Amino acid sequence: MIYEYASIRGKTIELPAWRKARGTGNLPAQGVPVKHSAATAHNVLASPAASPGARHARRERPYRAFGARTAASLAASLCALACASTVQAADAVRAMPTDTFIGTLAVITHVNYTDGAYVNVHNVADDLAWLGIHYVRDYAPGDSPPFSTYVYLAQRGVKFNFLTGSKFVESIGQAAKLNAAVPGSVAAIEGFNEINNWPIPYHGLTGAAAGLAVQREIFTRVHATPELKGVPVYDLTGYDEKAVDTRADSADYANQHVYPQNGEQPTYNANGDRWMGSAIDVVKKYHLPLVITEFGYFSMPQSGWYMIGVDERTQAKGILNGYMDAAAAGVKRTYVYELLDEKPDPESKSGEMHYGLFRNDNSPKPVAQAIRNLTSILNDGAPHRANGASQGTLAYTLQGMPVSANSLLLQKKDGRFVLALWNETPIWNREKGIPLTSAPASVELDLGTQVSRVDVYDPLVSATPGASHRDLRQLTVDVPDHVILLEITPANAPGT
Repeated sequence: MIYEYASIRGKTIELPAWRKARGTGNLPAQGVPVKHSAATAHNVLASPAASPGARHARRERPYRAFGARTAASLAASLCALACASTVQAADAVRAMPTDTFIGTLAVITHVNYTDGAYVNVHNVADDLAWLGIHYVRDYAPGDSPPFSTYVYLAQRGVKFNFLTGSKFVESIGQAAKLNAAVPGSVAAIEGFNEINNWPIPYHGLTGAAAGLAVQREIFTRVHATPELKGVPVYDLTGYDEKAVDTRADSADYANQHVYPQNGEQPTYNANGDRWMGSAIDVVKKYHLPLVITEFGYFSMPQSGWYMIGVDERTQAKGILNGYMDAAAAGVKRTYVYELLDEKPDPESKSGEMHYGLFRNDNSPKPVAQAIRNLTSILNDGAPHRANGASQGTLAYTLQGMPVSANSLLLQKKDGRFVLALWNETPIWNREKGIPLTSAPASVELDLGTQVSRVDVYDPLVSATPGASHRDLRQLTVDVPDHVILLEITPANAPGT
């Protein structure tokens, strides 16, 4: 892959040339500053063949109803349609279990950073529990902090994807030790991080050749370690995928990093930028399941080109949409960068200090509250399925979904469905460095049969419904530029 250069974490890095310059579809200009090499990922999202005006579910489509997307705020003024207009019956859409979806949500921690917010490991554990997130990405235990820190977090339910570095043999040994002490606490072992930015020599090799050679050894060692039986190996990041045809005997999961630039949406932008979709596309040829081990925006507003900084509310919109986009595309797990603002930065001099879901004083940003609301809504409900709901399918249609809108059908253990809708319209004015809000898209939902109840939630606002409707089949939904949730109670659910 050809690279331009950019500034990242105070260092000069290479910038993938596929990244579009100023939304024109051209290659980036020389010397454009950017925080991360925004990676690529495969787009199972929007179906270009589907009509923007009417996207119908197809028979037994996995999880996502159809690739579509939509626009603006909770007011999600849902009005039940009194009219019983004739609507063609829809094919059943298979729902993703809410537990499976919640398992895709992950975040990056830096427990080994003992000179900032992460020194308080109790806050780390409490914050993760408050969010409802169990999966984290961090470096394997080393000299500091003590091994007992990782045991404590594991006992609190934290499951680690451990990054490896130059001391990868020791890292694998420490991971095995932790997994033996707290079985199930190691979710994955990951190869080297962004070798294009931080190369590590190996047996006389340098650059990508060294990283790829180490990855094969990591893969072999992990799968030969009894204490890590069943633990998958995530690929390294930062090599040129176009020059590598296979990951056989190197990785169980393909791996990408995605950092949308210019305050853009993760997957759909009218200028053609597809940050997450492009990243996914690049690794489809490996025929491996995929993880995104870095994704995010920082909450220090910026203007200009190739910037990642937005305000806190826009950060919340982008991250919620990205979590949904990734799950809808079949990504196994998405790790948001990062849990905490690492150090105080009252003068906003370093965007690196503003990626956190929580501020440096441990107060939650809007994105943290929105994630908590999301997981609280999805976790709410009885532990057992309702009668008649074991199929996990719902036959419904959406009409009026613009090409920028998307949907994902989930199902709770008690049988209630949750239909997530979101519209990736512009959320940031990169010229002025201020947020944008588009009018919501009016979408008509037909559930195919009468249901007992539909409750409408906006996770950016609350974990309680903003609107409720009873005994209906059709309703009109105003879909905003971020995720809203429609909780659908079937007519045959207990107590209805």
